[in-house]
Amino acid sequence: MGVEIQSNQGSWRLEDRYPMSETTEILWELGSTELAAAGGSNTILPDANSGPVYETPPLEEDLYFGGLPRLHVNVNTMTVGGQIYALLEDCDGSTCIHIGHAIIDLRYHAGGSDEQAWAAPLEEITALMEFFPMDVEVQAGHTIRLSLVSTGEDYLPSSASSIVTVNDAGSTLQLDIFDPETRQYYAVPECTHPVCLENQ
Repeated sequence: MGVEIQSNQGSWRLEDRYPMSETTEILWELGSTELAAAGGSNTILPDANSGPVYETPPLEEDLYFGGLPRLHVNVNTMTVGGQIYALLEDCDGSTCIHIGHAIIDLRYHAGGSDEQAWAAPLEEITALMEFFPMDVEVQAGHTIRLSLVSTGEDYLPSSASSIVTVNDAGSTLQLDIFDPETRQYYAVPECTHPVCLENQ
């Protein structure tokens, strides 16, 4: 029967499955020219107000991606614990809009339901983060911003807080992009209810 998907810009299309098939993975390393350091410190403190920020150059063409983007981030912690909240935003120079987020308790950094241990603060671990499902259209000229802090809006601080140091080398953001020309878009009927007409 297929799947009906609405993008963050309101476009509707049909897909055979979700996450979508026939996509191309792009991989940006944190701190590289594709996703450069744009402010903040590489240290994430438990107060949720500090952490590194990365941003792409202005996009040369419209970018379409969706599904479950991945962030694999290498970190060191002061104790066995800590939490990372990753926020993706679409920025046009003056404003940024939330396009997706991910959160991970580092005691489960490798996935699964069993707690993992490591030799903090000496051992580097890789947090295998996966964003909540999204479907995103970013216009040419805009940038994509990635911010890392200890927690985000509507989330509680970690019960095992720790200072977390992010190591850019080898840390990557992975997006599944697609060509909209290969997709079946369709127009949805306009609302004719009096309330809709009043708000037009």
